[in-house]
Amino acid sequence: MTHTKKTALCGVFTGLSLALMWTLSVIPWMDYTAPALAGMLVFVLVLHLNWRWAAAVYVASSVLAALLLPNKSVAVIYILVFGGYPVLRHALQKLPKWFSWLCKFAVFNAAMVASYYFAVLLLGIDMMADFGWFGQFTILIVLALGNLTFFLYDAVILDTFALIYRKRWQKKLQHLLK
Repeated sequence: MTHTKKTALCGVFTGLSLALMWTLSVIPWMDYTAPALAGMLVFVLVLHLNWRWAAAVYVASSVLAALLLPNKSVAVIYILVFGGYPVLRHALQKLPKWFSWLCKFAVFNAAMVASYYFAVLLLGIDMMADFGWFGQFTILIVLALGNLTFFLYDAVILDTFALIYRKRWQKKLQHLLK
């Protein structure tokens, strides 16, 4: 595939991920699903091209999401958690399995803590005040559920998606882009 076709494909995927996040960000319960689905588009580029092209799409779509999305929390979740993770995952998969998982969870938890402090300090959202006495446990509950969801996203969704992509879509996409 020529450099021009790769650039065009990356532009299309950048636009698709932004459109996906914008469309789904107007539905309140899609705050986490929209960035996760947009991250899967980056994952396709990791599988189809390489991590450098996928990283370029991540950077471009992150900047555009931060500037253009009406729901900034979707942009923050994409930038800190789901957008760059497929690129990082590609590198971490080459490590021993136990160390790979340790690094994955460390990166995820750091991103979760960073997005919490971003929400509290910059956006002024106080999770503890909204839930009364139960609010003091909010951080721990969110981290526990987030880690479970992250494990399912990585181990089940991304691996299954990679398998389906390689068996059904990779040849079609290569044939389409010749």
